[in-house]
Amino acid sequence: MKMGIKEFRDRISEVSAGDEIVVVTHHGKPVGRYIPELRRKPAENVDLDEWVKEREAFSRAWRARTPDWRARLAAAGVPPEEIED
Repeated sequence: MKMGIKEFRDRISEVSAGDEIVVVTHHGKPVGRYIPELRRKPAENVDLDEWVKEREAFSRAWRARTPDWRARLAAAGVPPEEIED
């Protein structure tokens, strides 16, 4: 979700109760992100090493089948310094 600085300020209590990432903008340009902390307890039977491997494999596969992946991430508001090679 995107919202301007003033709207973010006015709705911070509502936003902080949610679980959605908010891109804060100033005159339509991103200036920051609000990422809420997870409030759920993690599943006890999750193998985190396996989950990381699956996530990385998915990322590699997505990049392989999406030739314009850098442009798509940039269009989604991901800063250039966060887009890996």
